[in-house]
Amino acid sequence: MASLNKQQKRAKRAKIKAKQINIHGRKPAALDDDLGEIGEPIPEYTLAMFSKMRDAEAVGRSEMLSVLLTNLAFIIIDHPELLDMENADDEGMAATHLAADMLIDYRMWADGMDRETAQAWLTDPQFITDFGDALDSYRQSPDAQEEKGE
Repeated sequence: MASLNKQQKRAKRAKIKAKQINIHGRKPAALDDDLGEIGEPIPEYTLAMFSKMRDAEAVGRSEMLSVLLTNLAFIIIDHPELLDMENADDEGMAATHLAADMLIDYRMWADGMDRETAQAWLTDPQFITDFGDALDSYRQSPDAQEEKGE
């Protein structure tokens, strides 16, 4: 388990990231591009990715995770400022943290969960296994090879 200081930094980063991508408390029934009471637009790339993830999740969790990883790779290319390099040892770790943040935000958007419940979903042992498997599959995919320039 991470130290208290690291947990606090992660919580702070997640809160900043949620504000940055503007998806606090989003309910799935609200399919427009704003957040109701906050009134700030959701970035189009985030909304598009979440919609694709929801469609893929209807097929299965591995499909949803595949959509996340593929789309997130291209989002990072277009928006490298989303990576929190201050709280990560390398770019891969920063990307993993961003993926975790996006998954929490996705669950909040798709199901109207609060942050705590979404974080609990993310730490479920089966979910962690599924995410690891999806990450391994993604790393071997043509999309990942193309991103690396191979």
